[in-house]
Order: sequence, then structure tokens, then C-alpha cells
Amino acid sequence: MNYSKQYADAVKSGEIVAGKKIKQATKRTLRDFRAQKKDDFLYYFNEELAAQAIEFVELMPARDGSDLHLELFQKYMISELFGWRLKDNDTRRFDRAFISMARKSGKSYLMSSIAAIYLLLENKPAKNREIVFTANSIKQAHLAFDTLASGLRQVAKKSPSLRKRLKINRLEILDLETDSKAIPLASELDNLDGYQSDLAIIDEFAKAKTKDIYDVLKSGQINSDNSLLAVISTSGNDLNSPMYAEYQFVEKILKNEEQSDRYFVAIWEQDYKNETFKPETWEKSNPLLANPEREKIIRPKLQTDVDLASDQGNLLPIQIKNFNLWLMARKNSYISAKDWKQAAREPPELIGRDVYIGIDLSKANDLTSISWIVPMEDYLYCDSHSFVATKWGLDEKIKKDGFNYRQGEKDGECSITKLDSGVIDYTEVFQYIMDLIHDNQFIVQGICYDPYSFAYLLSEFEKAKMPLIEVRQGTQTLSIPTIKFRDNLFNGNIMHADNKLLEYTINNAILKYDSNNNPIIDKTENSNKIDAVAALMNAYTQAVSYFDDVDTEQANNDFYQSDQFSF
Repeated sequence: MNYSKQYADAVKSGEIVAGKKIKQATKRTLRDFRAQKKDDFLYYFNEELAAQAIEFVELMPARDGSDLHLELFQKYMISELFGWRLKDNDTRRFDRAFISMARKSGKSYLMSSIAAIYLLLENKPAKNREIVFTANSIKQAHLAFDTLASGLRQVAKKSPSLRKRLKINRLEILDLETDSKAIPLASELDNLDGYQSDLAIIDEFAKAKTKDIYDVLKSGQINSDNSLLAVISTSGNDLNSPMYAEYQFVEKILKNEEQSDRYFVAIWEQDYKNETFKPETWEKSNPLLANPEREKIIRPKLQTDVDLASDQGNLLPIQIKNFNLWLMARKNSYISAKDWKQAAREPPELIGRDVYIGIDLSKANDLTSISWIVPMEDYLYCDSHSFVATKWGLDEKIKKDGFNYRQGEKDGECSITKLDSGVIDYTEVFQYIMDLIHDNQFIVQGICYDPYSFAYLLSEFEKAKMPLIEVRQGTQTLSIPTIKFRDNLFNGNIMHADNKLLEYTINNAILKYDSNNNPIIDKTENSNKIDAVAALMNAYTQAVSYFDDVDTEQANNDFYQSDQFSF
């Protein structure tokens, strides 16, 4: 039985209630089944090996000791991971996996099942296979490991041969026949460095602040031609986390915008927040609801949680963990990640256009940002560039801020200071702005600056005869532009570059209100950077009226040139 195709067909027919991303994943599966007949497609599906993996997992008991029967969605994942093979050497096709679903959907059992196959069924490499369970805490890493240990103990009681083969300790499971092992580890890099895992599973990746754990584990697999690095996690509320960045990348794989044939992706999530109140859709994020017996237990509990959270006005935690939606868990977030993302576009032709440039100078040992707004025919286009200090060490700053500035510099979104002191080089900031103006032949409508610390650059811009506009900080100046910017973005009148550092600061921004209920942008924590969006608001205080000014000027010109005008 080809369970992979069976599941994909059931999703396609509508027999299974599935969200957009599972529909995309199974569409990819069906496309692969058609493509395997072509000579230029490097992979084929080994139905026998897929069935063998499923049968092996079902030898293990369920959590309560009863016989285990995998659900079709679980068989689909195991079939995909262990059935697809390279045509030239018969090793497994997928070397990375991103699997996400709501909590209590059997993630721990899935992780333990994959680990059991690697420990006892896989034969590449024939000896010394290494399986690593990791998470942000050793307690979390133990969840899947302990599930594996419990299942193997119960199987070993019934199988004398397996009992002789296995040695199960609190911190290690050994396969004596192949000298292979499975271990749980917390995500500290010192714990992970040196492990050359064949299978590495990352649980609760949404809580990680950096991608270091992912990179270290992947680099350790470089000499293994049959390795798998699997992220198996529920979503989170930190849209600047490395898991959310990876989530955005795998979205492109599912849309067929990125080609990554060796990356398996399966995301069970609700399509919209309002589906929280549509129980008939809950299977999208909770695939265990397909089992009638499990549904009797899960659905009433979900309904109770939703009703209670709704009464308390606190649905976000439920929507994140129980419906697997990536949402900022802050009611006062400035702009939602979805609204910001929808306004991204490819850079238009900017040569010779008007421009408003906003500057937010920081302390010399922090982050300085410039943002610019270019009026197009019917919208305003925004972009940004930042300058990164390294006084206390770049690695420490990356860890503290939660943004990979090295990657940002590669992407052209920031410049890391080259001064030995590690402070911002304001000469470099000034030169970047002048080069930006020159290269694009911009007609500068204003250098819009926060007067705080601007004495460093004021004289340089004056000598360059740039139009300087001081933007006093506070609700009196910034409140109306702040709200208008968000409204115009939502209405499609503001677009922006796909700039990850600018997006990072947008995700950090919240609204703070004064005693008269006037809003201004702020941040929740000192480590959260909002410099790029602050610079953007400085520019927008002037750009906000651009189209009004143009319309007024055009109307005046039309009037002065008409027969109605005379002295």
C-alpha cells in the first residue's frame, strides 16, 4: 500500500480536511510521483522500504501499552522520509525536514518513531549511527527520547533477540549489534559540538533565539550521505526567531518558488485566525482529529479552551499552540507580520525620483539606521540600511538582538563597522547616504533627522547643501504619521523591499499611548531594536503629505493656465 499517495489523493479529493500548506505539500508529492518516471528526476519511491518502516514502527506499543496503529497522516510522513530514494545509490532522498503541527498532535511519538527506524532499521552507515534529540532544555529533549526508551523497553520484553541487542539507560540507548546510539541533549553549543549525528531532531525550535543549534548540527552531518536534520515543532510568537525565518523559506518550497528537492516540508496549521471559531476546520492544524476515537477526547477539550480564552479576551496563546499559527502575542503590535509581508515587492525603477531620507542615529556602540521613502505613481516605496557596532563583540550582539547581522550584511541590509574600537563610523553613514543619492540620481526632498546626537552629521549635510528637516520626537510630531503609515500600508498605498532587518524592527515595534491616547512607536524590551522603523517614521512625517502636495500643485497649475485665471 502506497500510504504517501493515498494521503495525497485524500487531501486532493477533499476527503481529508487540510489547510493550504498541506494541500501544497501533497500536491508536491503527487508531482514527484509523476516525475520519478523521467530520466532527469534523481529520485524514486521505494514502496517496500516505506511499508517496512511503517510496519516496524507499529511493532512498538502506544503510550498506554496498547497496540499502535498509525494514522494516515503519520504514515504519510514516514513514507515520504523513508520511501523516497536517490536513483544512483539508493540512499534516502530527504536530508532535511520541517514538520509543524499543533501541540498534542503526536510530535513526540513521531520523533521517537523516526529515531527507532534510524537506530534499528537503517543500515547506512552500517555501524556507529548517532541519533540526537535536542531542544532548548534537557527536559524538553527528554520527552521524545523517553518515549523511544519506553517503547523499546516494552518491545524488548516480548523479543529476546531485541532484549540482547539493546541497552537502555536514562541518558543513552545503545544498539550493541551496530554500536549505534540515541541521546538527548540540550541546545547549548558546547553540548552539541563534536557530535556527527546521522539523525538530529530539534524540538520546540520556535523558542530558539539564534540558528546556531541548527547550523552546528547540520555541519556535523557533512560526512554522512544518509543524514537527516529534522525540525519538528509547534509555531511560536517570536517572528524574529530562526524557526520563523525557516518557516518563511519552506513556504517558498511549497509554493514551488524555491527548488529544494531534498527538503521535506509538512505544516498542519489553520489558514486564518477566524477559523478558531470554526470547529469543522480544526483538523487542519490537529490532524489527530481524523481518528474518531481521538476526536472524542481532543475536540471537547479544544472547544473548552477556546470558549474560556474567548471569555477572557486572550485567544492568542490558543491560536499559536493549539492551532499552530505564527502570531505576535502582543495586542499592541504596531503592524502585523501578515500585513507587512503582503506589502513586499521587487524594487521598482528609482532613478531620478524624489526621495525622503530618515535618519535615526544611535549611541556609537549600538545600531544606526537610515530609511528612505520614494514616491512612485500611486504608492510610496520604502527601504532601509543599518550600521552595526561591535564594541562588545559581534557574536554577543547577534545573540542579544536575535538578528544575524553577518547574513544581513551579505544581503546588503546593513554594514558592520570596521573600526577597531567597534563603534559606528559616522563618516561611513554620511558617505552611504551621499552614494545612495548619487547612484539613484535622487531629488532629495528632505533629510529628516532626530536631533538627538545629530551634531555628528549636521555640518556635513549642511556643507553638502542637503535640505535638512528636524523631526522632534514625541506624540505631537509622530502620532498622526504613525497611524497614517499603518493605514496606508494596509490599503496598498505603501510598499517596501523584502528587507529582513527592516522586517525585524517592524516585528519589534509596539504602540505606546500617552495620557491623551496618542500613539507612538516603542519597543517591549531594551534588546529589541526598532531603529530602522524609527528612521522610517522620521521620513514619513514629510512624505505623508506628498500626494496631497502634488495634487494641490497640479490643481494650482491647471487653474493658473486656465481661462478662469486673470489679474
